[in-house]
Amino acid sequence: MKIFLTLMLAAAPACAGWGAAENAAVSALAASRSGICVIGGAPLLELLAARDKASLPLTIGGVDFLASVVFDANWDTWVTLKPAGGALGAGAWKETDLAHGALYKYKDLELKLAETAGTVSVETAAGEKKEFSVNGLFDKLYSESMKVTFGGAVTYAVFRNLEPLSEVEGTVTLRVGSDGLYYYSLTGASQVAAAPRWLLAVNGVLYGLRVEEASLLFVSKPIEMAEPALPAERARAR
Repeated sequence: MKIFLTLMLAAAPACAGWGAAENAAVSALAASRSGICVIGGAPLLELLAARDKASLPLTIGGVDFLASVVFDANWDTWVTLKPAGGALGAGAWKETDLAHGALYKYKDLELKLAETAGTVSVETAAGEKKEFSVNGLFDKLYSESMKVTFGGAVTYAVFRNLEPLSEVEGTVTLRVGSDGLYYYSLTGASQVAAAPRWLLAVNGVLYGLRVEEASLLFVSKPIEMAEPALPAERARAR
């Protein structure tokens, strides 16, 4: 189920529909950090579970797979392919490396993957072939992931990220710029365990992320003095 949250400047600090964990996190954060207001949130496990719903279904060789993208610590894009339904055996390849081709084995099925001009082909030994675009995987994530709108001005798709190989958890915020490009950044779990990470400022108010009590919280704070340096984003053509 796709979730859409619109978070306005005057939003209430807590939502009556949250569970005990979210409300406890709201109370603790409000009490310990003057000026920071919690304006929304979602359980981390719920965000992680929603990842499959924002993946592209792909059936080949009689097996159902899910294709998506994840990001490493350098924010580089990796293409992933995993069996649908939660079975073990996922594969991940750095997008730039797929130009040289890759092999993926799942049980008795062997697949050849290759990327040409942004399109990934997946082919069995018997010659069955499927294709998808990496940009299409970004589109799927943007359209099907949870949304938040900060200050009534900037809307992000928000989804959990497991870094390839290390499986370090984090959160990706993805938006569409006025120039039509995608802009995204990765926030590692350790970056928001002790304090918020501010993403942007709108009309004198900072908006960002915080993790507490197993929930991702969306927070705001009035800018009291000079605006802090905000994190850079990586651009990608759509």
